[in-house]
Amino acid sequence: MYLDVIFFENLIINYLILSLTRKFSKKGSKPIKLFLGALLGACYVLIFFLLPYKMIHEVFAKIILSLLIIYMAFTPKTLKEFLRILAVFYLISFAIGGTIFAVLYTAKFNLHSLWIGILIAILLFYTNWDYIVRKSKEEKMLYSIKIEIFQKQVEIKGLLDTGNRLYDPLTKSPVVVVEFLAMKNILPDNMEILLNEEKIDFNKIFEVLKEERWLSRIRLIPFISVGQSKGIMLGFKPDKLVVGEKEIRNVIVGVYKSQIDKYGNYAALLAPEILV
Repeated sequence: MYLDVIFFENLIINYLILSLTRKFSKKGSKPIKLFLGALLGACYVLIFFLLPYKMIHEVFAKIILSLLIIYMAFTPKTLKEFLRILAVFYLISFAIGGTIFAVLYTAKFNLHSLWIGILIAILLFYTNWDYIVRKSKEEKMLYSIKIEIFQKQVEIKGLLDTGNRLYDPLTKSPVVVVEFLAMKNILPDNMEILLNEEKIDFNKIFEVLKEERWLSRIRLIPFISVGQSKGIMLGFKPDKLVVGEKEIRNVIVGVYKSQIDKYGNYAALLAPEILV
């Protein structure tokens, strides 16, 4: 292959990678700056082929090149911003490189498949980036939760929900909302009957729940949700609730009859006050 073809192919690929980096890092940059960064990377390819110096082929030289490309294309103002953009740049570069290699390998290194690989990689980023970012944020906000009542215990995953402002109107204790199925084993057998009631009141609770020890633990928590002016959530006061290594006693567990996360990554919503 002629060097001019290699040069222009690398120039285009570099520009695409930098454009994707601009989009997904949310760092603004002018097209001319992206072009100069791409041009620097393409010139390195020419030097790689034309000069025999071993240093040019070293990993260290390639790292320095990537740092120069990022600085030229984006001119970050802080080290933290620089490292964030660099991380996105590497992630996109490796993903596109891996996709291209997979397509070329499948096509027995047919060079025409190069652009197919690039298009597939770009499509994958556009369709999955939001999910990747969401999962990354969720991982930082997930906590292990242990709920104990009457010597029974269940352990689940909970998500810190800054929008959870529920509290018990009687004790002003914060409420942790938990899926019914996730803690079914520690609840009374007939608790599900109450959850299926359209309207819950204490008369119904006394009628359904036969165990006296549970009657003193039950709470009714008022809430407002989208599409519903107001409602009542059934809850109870546990013996204790442990979030990570922190033991909490002044808390109410709200019982939610549906699934909280459709992916099943967590089964509870933590109120911010609990972690203070």
